[in-house]
Amino acid sequence: MALVDLTGAEDMTAALRKLQDQWGPVAPVDLEPGVPGWLVLGHAEVMEVMRTESVFARDPRHWKERLPLDSTLHAILSPAGRRALYYADGADHRRLRLPVDEAFASMDEAQTAAMVRGVCSRLIDSFAAQGHADLIGGYAAAVSFLSVSGMFGFDERQGIALLRCAHGVFGHGGDSVTALATMDQIVLDHVLATREDPGNNLTARFVEHPSFENDTEIVHSMVVAICAANEMLVTWIAATLRRMLTDPRYTGRVTGVRRGLDDALDETLWSEPPVANLPARYAVTDCTLGEVRIRAGDAIVMGLAAANNDPRVRTTEDLFEANNRSHLSFGVGPHACPARRPGRLVVKIAVESLMERLDLRLTDPDVTWAPSPWSRYPAVLPVAFTPERQAARTPARV
Repeated sequence: MALVDLTGAEDMTAALRKLQDQWGPVAPVDLEPGVPGWLVLGHAEVMEVMRTESVFARDPRHWKERLPLDSTLHAILSPAGRRALYYADGADHRRLRLPVDEAFASMDEAQTAAMVRGVCSRLIDSFAAQGHADLIGGYAAAVSFLSVSGMFGFDERQGIALLRCAHGVFGHGGDSVTALATMDQIVLDHVLATREDPGNNLTARFVEHPSFENDTEIVHSMVVAICAANEMLVTWIAATLRRMLTDPRYTGRVTGVRRGLDDALDETLWSEPPVANLPARYAVTDCTLGEVRIRAGDAIVMGLAAANNDPRVRTTEDLFEANNRSHLSFGVGPHACPARRPGRLVVKIAVESLMERLDLRLTDPDVTWAPSPWSRYPAVLPVAFTPERQAARTPARV
């Protein structure tokens, strides 16, 4: 089975459970047609892979496969010469990870929240008078990337250009290699401009950090951070909005409901993690994982959606997810997400800003999922609402 068929399944949880019933906690999959790999479905097994970089490495040079030239996987799984923390292990990873950790830790939460609220307000202004909108292209995708690019000091024009590149990098359409090269150039230009005129943003923190040896490492690390943050945020925003609009436990919250936004955020991380299938680790040596024999050079994808729903750790109790953040959506081990606090802040403000301002009604319950082997979110999320009388400005479509 291909990964994109799992993320695009009508009921992904059922499809993953069927795969686990057939194969156990580790199943053979196609990363794309003709490109074999392993999908780790079990919670314990995913944690083992994440925590054991000496056996399951991030460096794609360990991979035995050679992708065809037209493969959409090049930008993520076999990027030539990338000098970023995502593709490093051991001491090299720790060196490249330190500037990222320190940059995110230095962020002013109040300043970030104000910036995100401004982004949300301008986007809502752009369609509030129309009485209808697509909450993916017209809101979730734009909020996530404009917020992330704003944290790095990019202006809105640059942010939209970067988002189009990221869309291609993650296999949502277009040439992923060209998209990655274009993104590199936009980021490099911004790094050079920031060195001449530093500001109070994440790019300035990266530029001034002594752990980076050259601009290539800065650019590649920024591209990884921007792409990963955007993919996680747009998916988390979209899934939470859909939950708030369709789940009877949430739909009446403005008049006083049993569960609120924080519950929805946590439940979404458990049931529909922003990255359903996390790429990729590569076996350094022959080993056994979940009673499956893995050969040196095999690719291993961590099935976060499957692991979070593993019946060995997940109960059917209604309030299981409330304030329970032991899911694997942010990862564990040396490569765990360094930006979970600002990420949650962006998603919460994005959903809250929209739900508090407009009386949203989903106009089409049928879902077509955006094509991606890694993430699962609706391609469109059409809503109607009472139009505001204020004039709208030109939408920031992406």
